[in-house]
Amino acid sequence: MTTISSRTTQFTEGIQALVPPPPSRYNDPAEHIDFIRPLADNYLPFDVRSKKTLLEAVKEEATEMERERALWELSDRLGPEALHHVQNFIQVESSRDLRQGGLWLVMQLLGQASMPVLEEYFMDDDPEVADYARVMYGDLSGVSQTRVYSQVEVEDGHHFDQTVPLMISGQVIVDSDTGPTRARLSPLWFDSILGKVTACTNADTIATNLVIEKALEGLHADGSTHYEVFPFRGTSVSYADRLMEHTYASETIRPFYPSGVVEDGPSIPIPVNLVRCAVTSIADLGDWTIHGSQRAEKLQGHERPFVTAVRGRFAGWAASDMDRITEEGVRAGLVQLSSTCHEIAGPMTNTKVFGIFRGKPMDRTGNGRLSLNGYKAHGDEAGRMDYYADGSMAADPLHH
Repeated sequence: MTTISSRTTQFTEGIQALVPPPPSRYNDPAEHIDFIRPLADNYLPFDVRSKKTLLEAVKEEATEMERERALWELSDRLGPEALHHVQNFIQVESSRDLRQGGLWLVMQLLGQASMPVLEEYFMDDDPEVADYARVMYGDLSGVSQTRVYSQVEVEDGHHFDQTVPLMISGQVIVDSDTGPTRARLSPLWFDSILGKVTACTNADTIATNLVIEKALEGLHADGSTHYEVFPFRGTSVSYADRLMEHTYASETIRPFYPSGVVEDGPSIPIPVNLVRCAVTSIADLGDWTIHGSQRAEKLQGHERPFVTAVRGRFAGWAASDMDRITEEGVRAGLVQLSSTCHEIAGPMTNTKVFGIFRGKPMDRTGNGRLSLNGYKAHGDEAGRMDYYADGSMAADPLHH
């Protein structure tokens, strides 16, 4: 019988290797059912290319996104058998984004068995790739690895202490005319459909508040970037090893376009709900030097100065214009976040969007320091839009 004292000891030891909960939690089959993630893969594939065609696309597609997309689709079908294709991809690609994403794909394919592969990249020529390899290795081993970087830089005059870029590995399941259809979204493909995501936090409120920013290219005819900000609220719990577990939700009023295409015709306001859970690694000030001015001084004396890494899950609902997607392919504006309950948007809400993410601060300038908030958020902590990221709190004059 487990005693209270032994359970307390287990709790205070922290989350070792971020492993799943004990199997005893799943004795009742009801515990296996997720709020949005399916139990089994009984869905039609969105991508029907042959294995041969996918292999050719991995090597020959002109764009980084399409090469990556083909690799992730191939890996989704083959499982661990795709390992050598992924390793070859990482070795020949020069793109940092593709190589980091490739290492994450190895981790997803093999789990703890990927640790020897990740270790091979601890001294990679690209310090960002090497740093990511160490973070992922630490997640699997339960032992924090010495990071490539030991210095960080924070700037004044921003809305947030920290703006962390996220890699997202997503899935969408669409109720189409031919039947429920599933697509695997690689990181760059997700970015192109729903926007590049940045997690924005302040040290004083990280336990309860988060803002997610989406930056979507290819939507506006004038070439400008489409920005959206989503304020999340919730609760957190601290573990040993300077880990925090966060459970957040967001509910905002968003413009929904009954035409099925974003910014095509009139819009109506609808509530959009998103959920997000994550585990963050909080910096130990003994391991880092913080450069900067007033904001740096605050963080230097803070119990939770900044996040060194984050990983987690997300879920939400969307409306996908399948007729246009069939004709034009998936592009920005054809998938819009939605609500199942709204009288107009509800019947058009045919898509579950869910997946996992991870992120860490990056060296944006090449000066050997991780930039904590070098990316200027286009909204404030309350979720109010600041399109020009200059504190004017102005919305996009052309598209809002």
